[in-house]
Amino acid sequence: MPNPPHLQVPLRARCPSAALLTLLALAATSRAADWEMSLDTRLVSSDAGRSFMDGGLGATRYDRNDSGAQLGRARFALTASLGELWSAHLDAYAWDDKDRSPVGVTEAYLQFRPYPRAGYRFRLKAGAFYPPISLENRAAGWESPYTLSYSAINTWLAVEVRTIGLEGQLDWLGTRTGHDFDLGLTAGAFGWNEGAGVVLASDGFMLHDRQTPVFGRVGQPGAAPLGAVEPFQQFDGRAGGYAGVEGRWLDRVVLRVLRYDNRADPTAMDFVSGAIAWNTRFNSAGLRIESGTGWTAILQWLDGETLIAPPGMQLQWPFRAQFALLSKRFGRQTLSARYDRFEVETNVPDGDGWQIGHAFTAAWLFDADAHWRVALEWLRVRSYSYYRTEVAGPPLATETQLQLGVRYAFGSGVR
Repeated sequence: MPNPPHLQVPLRARCPSAALLTLLALAATSRAADWEMSLDTRLVSSDAGRSFMDGGLGATRYDRNDSGAQLGRARFALTASLGELWSAHLDAYAWDDKDRSPVGVTEAYLQFRPYPRAGYRFRLKAGAFYPPISLENRAAGWESPYTLSYSAINTWLAVEVRTIGLEGQLDWLGTRTGHDFDLGLTAGAFGWNEGAGVVLASDGFMLHDRQTPVFGRVGQPGAAPLGAVEPFQQFDGRAGGYAGVEGRWLDRVVLRVLRYDNRADPTAMDFVSGAIAWNTRFNSAGLRIESGTGWTAILQWLDGETLIAPPGMQLQWPFRAQFALLSKRFGRQTLSARYDRFEVETNVPDGDGWQIGHAFTAAWLFDADAHWRVALEWLRVRSYSYYRTEVAGPPLATETQLQLGVRYAFGSGVR
């Protein structure tokens, strides 16, 4: 059975690109804007296999050739008020990891938030942003306040999933009317996500903190099994959608459930490049509990499948992942531990893309002040990947990564 065709479409002029430029222009002319810049440097020790951005099957961001000083990320963020009800948001990053452009935009959107009325609050977002799935990545820039590397679930979202479209949210504010809880409904419609699923089918789940820029690529040209793929593209003329519900109890307990379906036509092809649309759909559920003494516990679950249907066949990759995180805040310090399990199955006869594994993460973060943060993280991933037998040796690998990170942030939004 041949390996599934990958999505390798050249970056073209697209309507969303013009929208991002318009957003930047609006933000630049705004009178009320907060901006932030940060530089995150890392000292890394890793014995992992070749990393995914180099075309390898390593399950961590850095591999054995990356040990030493590295750029974690450089970030620029802008939030601008456009009158009383509208605002513009931008997040741009530099990763220094052989992407086609040294700087990329991970989120850029307009938001409309009218005043609450009769106990209800509405919000509308338009642009490029993350769907409301993660209970872990809640810090600025869709980062985690608990660890340097994200869970397997949220790493995949960072690599392949983005809403490029519209999202509406309606909240019933029960806590403002004498109740102990709030309820919210969310629905989104989007395009340009027909590539979501190819990384799971080729590289499987990973644990890192590298977010794919909008219209960026993953991997390197000609580097099997992934190559250079682009998750964010549109050529079948169909829109995807998601819907979810969220419950909050006194802002201490959050329960979130969501159904996602990019509705891609798995038979559709871009005849210029030979790319096939990946139909990816999943259910997610998460629970976050916080105490008044600094404890946080998070449980998150994801279950779905991605498939393509080239002429004469239908290839499927069911996937699932779960993690449990426990964190404790001590003044300016945070100690966190997380356990992940993940699996990708397949109906391909020779097992192309099959993966199973688990990971342990331990991290210590110290916020010296509003500008400086120091982080130390230990991550160990043990996984079995079918593709390693073809391109990288033994299928079973235990990979360990140790990171010391120092971040400095400044700007009008840093307080």
